[in-house]
Amino acid sequence: MYIAVRTRRAALLVAGIGLAVFPSAVLAQSQVTEETIDQAETARSPEMSEAEKDPAPMAGKSDMIIAPIPISTPSLGGGLAVFGVLYYNPNGGPKAWSSGGGAGYTSSGTWFAGGFHEMSLADDRIRFKAVGGFASINSDFYGIGADAGSAGISVKLHNNAAGGYVDLQTRPFKKGFLSHVLVGGRISYLDLTASIDLPNDQLPDFVPDTIEQRTQTFKIGPSFTFDTRNDSNNPSKGVLVEGTYLFSTGWLGGDYDHRRFDLAANGYFKVGESSVLAIRRQACIASGSTPYFDLCQFGSGADLRGYEAGRYRDRATWAIQAEWRRHLKGKFGMAAFFGVGGIAASGGDVLKHSKVLVAGGIGARYLASKEANVNLRVDVAYGKDGAAFYVGIGEAF
Repeated sequence: MYIAVRTRRAALLVAGIGLAVFPSAVLAQSQVTEETIDQAETARSPEMSEAEKDPAPMAGKSDMIIAPIPISTPSLGGGLAVFGVLYYNPNGGPKAWSSGGGAGYTSSGTWFAGGFHEMSLADDRIRFKAVGGFASINSDFYGIGADAGSAGISVKLHNNAAGGYVDLQTRPFKKGFLSHVLVGGRISYLDLTASIDLPNDQLPDFVPDTIEQRTQTFKIGPSFTFDTRNDSNNPSKGVLVEGTYLFSTGWLGGDYDHRRFDLAANGYFKVGESSVLAIRRQACIASGSTPYFDLCQFGSGADLRGYEAGRYRDRATWAIQAEWRRHLKGKFGMAAFFGVGGIAASGGDVLKHSKVLVAGGIGARYLASKEANVNLRVDVAYGKDGAAFYVGIGEAF
């Protein structure tokens, strides 16, 4: 879990866990995405070896982390977020549970609050996640497309939103290679009211149309996970692949007919006794009718830290990044990361017509919970348009 302390996504630009609890549509303009919640669960220190793997982590135990997070972004102003995460394992299964929530406020009048719960049942054959929240966000909107992001011309976008999602997956096979596969589905809801300020004649290439001033979206579709990690929190070995294909139609009660496909693959490799190399690949494709708040974009999740949330958004994105994590001494560690990605007008334009972006940075780690083996994270990242500062619980991916 993390808080982006410069800027992170833009259809609900929330600077903390409050937006982390929104569905991807809400998160399109948020400081934190639903990946924030996933990161609360991928947060353990990399120093755990495969031999130290606990078949029932935290069985009969619990631990809570509560952290105040300062916020300072050009679009949201200064402020403070407070959030907490409880780690526990009430059924003694191979995967610990986590529950949490938080709230925050900034000088721009932005506020947010939300929470989440994630659990594993039946010896990890069933995984369940639920998130939800409310937010009022005042942020910058740059338009759609790489050219709009590069131009740097924005208007103030005001979003009032409530939303959430539920994801349920099951493991159909008990043994063999396929026992690492979980399949299921996700349903999400977003109620969004948006308005813009037009202070001058220099407007982005796109501004929300009338229907986007007050809209509801319901999305439903399949989700899957392939998980061979040796630890569900910060692993030192294994692969995690997650994907969703969600669609919204009028018969579900929403105002849009559109589709979005998301796929992310993480690989973890132990290097020596104290280091882990983490590799991540990501792709997103949205249909031509996708509303601005649900488009693919950078700055809203784990990909390409260093970019303002939603400044670069369109109907397709891809990214590849690497992060080296090293335990130093006692409770302290460090990380260095670098990534390259692209943004395009459609999935068919990704290979030939992507606008390529690069980012990189360094960070410090502090072991905040010995029982849950969870780190506090501070990262400084640099992108095409400047630097960004991030503070939070857990690793970026």
